[in-house]
Amino acid sequence: MIFSMTYPRAHLVDPAGGVYHVCSRCVRRAWLCGFDQLSGYNFDHRRTWLESRILRLSEIFAVDLFGYAVMSNHYHVVLQVDPGRTQIWSDEEIADRWLSLRVEAPPKGQGVNTAAIEKSALLEDPARLQVLRERLGSLSWFMRYVNEPLARLANKEDNCRGRFWEGRFKSQRLLDENAVLAAMIYVDLNPVRAGFSGDLRDSPCTSLNRRHAHTRTHAPMKALNRPGVRLPFSYSLGDYTDLAEWTIKAQQGARPTNLRGQPPDGAELWLHHYLPRAGHWQRAIGSFKALRDYARDIGQHWVKIRSLHLKH
Repeated sequence: MIFSMTYPRAHLVDPAGGVYHVCSRCVRRAWLCGFDQLSGYNFDHRRTWLESRILRLSEIFAVDLFGYAVMSNHYHVVLQVDPGRTQIWSDEEIADRWLSLRVEAPPKGQGVNTAAIEKSALLEDPARLQVLRERLGSLSWFMRYVNEPLARLANKEDNCRGRFWEGRFKSQRLLDENAVLAAMIYVDLNPVRAGFSGDLRDSPCTSLNRRHAHTRTHAPMKALNRPGVRLPFSYSLGDYTDLAEWTIKAQQGARPTNLRGQPPDGAELWLHHYLPRAGHWQRAIGSFKALRDYARDIGQHWVKIRSLHLKH
């Protein structure tokens, strides 16, 4: 499915939630992370900051974090957004979560007392609390709170003004478990595919690297921020890693048969239908039936899939 035009955000992000693969990229040849050979500056501290920011925000918003990768001039996140979860949070929890979004320390002389006053004011404003409840279950607001603080930090370090990120983040809806699995594999393979790392387990600032540091190989994979939440597919970390290794070798021209990991529904469908393609953004990924249903739900008669059209 190749789409080159801009689509309404309502066609890309369901207000009822769902699983998404999102990406933000720098503009003006801005360097997000790593060593910039042109300027001679090293921005690795931004990589660590951004990874920490994504992990922290996933604890505040109503999201389950499935995967991420921080690259030199862009980053990817795979996550599930659950707006309904905010409806069971108390008003006090909504206020606490929103106030915890601050990046900067409070101004001198404004500490605990000021925070308590702000919280008290929120609790006395039901309309404002409802707005914040909706924002804490919003993919757009999650991405805003990832991107804006880093943009301010980077502009200050670069001694410039203006945009640091592209106009808006890209998002694609993941319609079934194979689509989620493929997007996560694609994201975790980014550093290897770009030549930044030779071993996907050791690729810095990726979800797979973090999983290998904190999860047993034979344990079932779960959300990074909520250990009790299993992923939509039933894979152990070892099986997932094997599939990632099979995928990168297959993309490099080999079809390994000695690895345990084998793609679901066959190699051709995995490589040429489910896996995202670098440079070709897709609105949605899923089975043919899932894509037909998606087209119907957004009021379209077809969606384009590579060289095919699926009609409903």
